Amino acid sequence: MPTETTVDIDLAELLGPLLVAEVEAYLAAAARRHTPAPAPRAVGLPGPAWYRIAQHLEAVPPAPPAAAAPAGPWWDGYPTPAPTIADRILRRRPTVPVTARQHLQLMDRYIAAHGWTQGQLWDEDGAVCVLGAHIRVLAVGYGDASTAWQARLAIGNALGYQGTPEPVDTWNDRPTTTQHDVHTLLRTAAARA
Repeated sequence: MPTETTVDIDLAELLGPLLVAEVEAYLAAAARRHTPAPAPRAVGLPGPAWYRIAQHLEAVPPAPPAAAAPAGPWWDGYPTPAPTIADRILRRRPTVPVTARQHLQLMDRYIAAHGWTQGQLWDEDGAVCVLGAHIRVLAVGYGDASTAWQARLAIGNALGYQGTPEPVDTWNDRPTTTQHDVHTLLRTAAARA
């Protein structure tokens, strides 16, 4: 008689479609507001949701440099993603493994360096919303989709702890939300991650 049951669950495969649906809903809402959304290089990308997200992130153009740069780059203290031989052979984007906490800290630093915006993923000056910061940090190569999803859950939990249990994108676009609130939220989420 078996006494233990093991179940292998691929968290990325289970939660990946939710993240894709969330990004697509945000982009659809941005299109209704007549905000230009970034166009991916390839149409109808094959494969599972995580592969499509990675392909889309690879197509995201880098943010323009900020007018007033902080003392060091926003990624200061982290290694710069550099392609390995395997990355070159497989033609994949180089990544630096980071934890959800580090991903949230990098998002916070990215927003501090490039600015914060509402109602769109990013603006022409490079300012980003919270979801835009996720995308930019991933596009540079810090973490993977699973790391971003864990960070997204930590942000949702932090919103719940502060008494505003709503999607972070709705909270980000509220007229009463400020950049200071965004930094406080990201630091709270990082401390709890």
